[in-house]
Amino acid sequence: MVTKTLNYFPVATNDLKVNTILDFDIFIQTSNNIVLFRKQNLPFTESTLHNLAENKVRTIFISEEDREKVENYHQTFQNYYSTDISSEGFTAPFDKPENVENYYKTYSNYYPLEKVNLLPGSEIDFNIYKQSDIDVEHYIGPGRKNSLSDIVPEDIHESNHPIVIHNDDIPLYREYIKKITSEHLHLSKDIPEFQYNIIRENSKFVIRDILKDPKNLGNIHQAKELVETLFNAIMDNKNHFNRLLKITTHDYYTYTHSLNVCSLSIGLGSSINLKDSELLELGLGALLHDIGKCSVNPRILNKPGVLTEEEYKDIQCHVIASKDLLEKSGHQISENSLNTILQHHEKMSGSGYPYNLAGDQIHLFGRIGAIVDFYDALTTKRPYKKIYTPFEAFQLLNEVKEDYDQSLIKRFIVMLGNQVKA
Repeated sequence: MVTKTLNYFPVATNDLKVNTILDFDIFIQTSNNIVLFRKQNLPFTESTLHNLAENKVRTIFISEEDREKVENYHQTFQNYYSTDISSEGFTAPFDKPENVENYYKTYSNYYPLEKVNLLPGSEIDFNIYKQSDIDVEHYIGPGRKNSLSDIVPEDIHESNHPIVIHNDDIPLYREYIKKITSEHLHLSKDIPEFQYNIIRENSKFVIRDILKDPKNLGNIHQAKELVETLFNAIMDNKNHFNRLLKITTHDYYTYTHSLNVCSLSIGLGSSINLKDSELLELGLGALLHDIGKCSVNPRILNKPGVLTEEEYKDIQCHVIASKDLLEKSGHQISENSLNTILQHHEKMSGSGYPYNLAGDQIHLFGRIGAIVDFYDALTTKRPYKKIYTPFEAFQLLNEVKEDYDQSLIKRFIVMLGNQVKA
């Protein structure tokens, strides 16, 4: 039985919240000793929580000197979420089963739109909905019975709520994008900005198609064409390709995440002077890095709460599933691209998965993918988890010295910093 000592006090691991910074050292008990487990100012990630759980550690220890820091930490967390966590690991509104079901229904049946792609005054033949975490409300479109129901409002870009369409209306929306591209390009005051908007939207369509049917050779061919498009857009204006990344402010979807990781990987690879052919290989691997998630139960993949140990292991299986999908379908991609897919969850410390590679065992493309994947996951909104600002994410990347390539992190921060300056 673990007993309290004079120098340390116990804290349940469940009282430490994933994706938060701990400004105090944490210790664990081994045999009769209490030893340092993780230094202060490092993130307490879901991976860390599950590593503790796998070793049957349910209680960690904090130095008495840091008691006030721990109390402040808990107070900050409570203020942020303004609600208690239920025994199942859900916060309001997800603490009610019916709300969880509504969330899954909304997430599965609706497609997120970027308001910037809707031209004020243009006519639409599909319905648009305002989205909350658990429901949708009809906003504009043929379903509303008024004279302006089919016209995009003039203030659409100023509205502060996310909007979606039903999956059944995606073909109509794709036709709308084609129409405004051909008819309204000359009306845009900022042609490059408009072009980036269209590239982003068409990219999301392609990635969504790939994830729906990864065995389709035509979809993989589209993926290669998409990477070339993104590559050209980034190379044509290296200091402004952040325009491709505006979707990082939206809710997390696997296809938007894949687009972000692809674009950022090409940008980072360019900053370290990779050859064009290498950037295309890196970009393809980054675009397809989560292709195996199509084999994971969507209810686990999009769970609005803390994953169980078994669920976390199911998520980890997506890496090997990616390899199996590509091998069985006969897709021919280079070894460099495959390294990005298979190694983007490996860590320099050897604590990653699926192969527990360490240091130089991890290919350069795997190290790039790991940094970019981590950054985008932190800076994109998800249910239950805090969204980090880029600055906060930079802090984490700088502080997790044992897990990520520090020289690449420095180049990554400089690269994104140059985007902001530009």
